Amino acid sequence: MNTNSTKPQNATDKSQEWRNREIGAFWKKKNDKGSYCTGYVVVDELGQKTKKRVIMFANKNKSKDNSPDFIVYLSNETEEQSKPVAATAPPVKKPAKVAVAVDDDGIPDDLA
Repeated sequence: MNTNSTKPQNATDKSQEWRNREIGAFWKKKNDKGSYCTGYVVVDELGQKTKKRVIMFANKNKSKDNSPDFIVYLSNETEEQSKPVAATAPPVKKPAKVAVAVDDDGIPDDLA
């Protein structure tokens, strides 16, 4: 009989599966204005994975049930401060940003 205090194999497999699917993390913070979260998300841009610092606030302007509860923004750090996760491909020049119309529910019109 095995008396090791290790997790059962299927629990270890599930834990590894969740780790493999992880694309970011957030930490709760508080200040005089209220609560918010800071963290990062891993973005894959044409094979180059980069950690992007983000900040998340509760949506104080929620007007409908289908409006988002939280909104995530890129942090104020510059592009050079983002950390490459893996050097899987040479850096690729980003295309210009395209304006997207968004209703008051926060969902871009082309996704609604």
